[in-house]
Amino acid sequence: MNNTSIIIPAYNCAEWIADTIESCLDQTHVPGEVIVIDDGSTDATEAACSQFRDRIQYRKIINGGVSRARNIGAKIASGEWLLFLDADDRLMPHATEWLGACAEQNHAGVAYGMVIERAAPGSLSRLNGYAFAAGDPPFPAKQTLKRGAVATPGSAIVRAELHRRVGGFVSGYEPLEDRDYWAKCGCLERVAFCDAVVLDKTWRPASHGSQHAKRIFRGQRAQRDLRDWLAGKGLAAGWMPSDAQFLKWALDEAVWRRRPEIIPPLRRLARSAGVRHWRSCLYSLVARGTEPEWLAVEPKVLDS
Repeated sequence: MNNTSIIIPAYNCAEWIADTIESCLDQTHVPGEVIVIDDGSTDATEAACSQFRDRIQYRKIINGGVSRARNIGAKIASGEWLLFLDADDRLMPHATEWLGACAEQNHAGVAYGMVIERAAPGSLSRLNGYAFAAGDPPFPAKQTLKRGAVATPGSAIVRAELHRRVGGFVSGYEPLEDRDYWAKCGCLERVAFCDAVVLDKTWRPASHGSQHAKRIFRGQRAQRDLRDWLAGKGLAAGWMPSDAQFLKWALDEAVWRRRPEIIPPLRRLARSAGVRHWRSCLYSLVARGTEPEWLAVEPKVLDS
């Protein structure tokens, strides 16, 4: 499937990015282009990419976060399909071939597959990726709201035209920007599941998937903002849970994950939505945390 553009946002990943790029170039269906967006790296990422010369496109930008880097890469891309690959992941050799065939056979705007997830290089934690979000809109979005079906962006391809209709990834939703993105895709087009392992991923200490407090707090914000996005597209939102339900989910998880630092702002939001959450109230009596600094620069949602 040579009409696929692989976009790799990269930040201080010199140790891994050569293997990542090699996995793209070694595909059974070689992609039409591999685009590396260096998001202001201060290590040897540029030197690691230079060995590939004209086999990839490389662009260095001022640091602005993974969502912005992906969106810039998508604007450069010329392929019909896009694959957003993290700079320390490795595609399985048949990934673009199998994902492309799955998307075409199912007339889908998105096709996603399974992922080998490792807790450390060489270890095997689990296989991730299930078919529960495959189907016609808005079913994929509804299924994705609480639990992301696409384990990580590199395990999926999306039609470039659909990416443009969605509006790309939203800066400020990290590390839940990808769940929001796939939910929006699932509001607009069919999503297909490829029953095959397409990606090898190692979760590292700084991986977005390990940032539970941000993920929980920003996740409920993205969920609630989706209602406005649907209205802007002229799409019905009657299938969505209420804001109160989203906030209850967030408080449930904050208690379960033991994140006391985000419980006070979540409870303020919950009270404004008429939610009384006794578990978080009891938990806050025995586990107090200092509200994180990043909350000070969050959009002003606490007065809603």
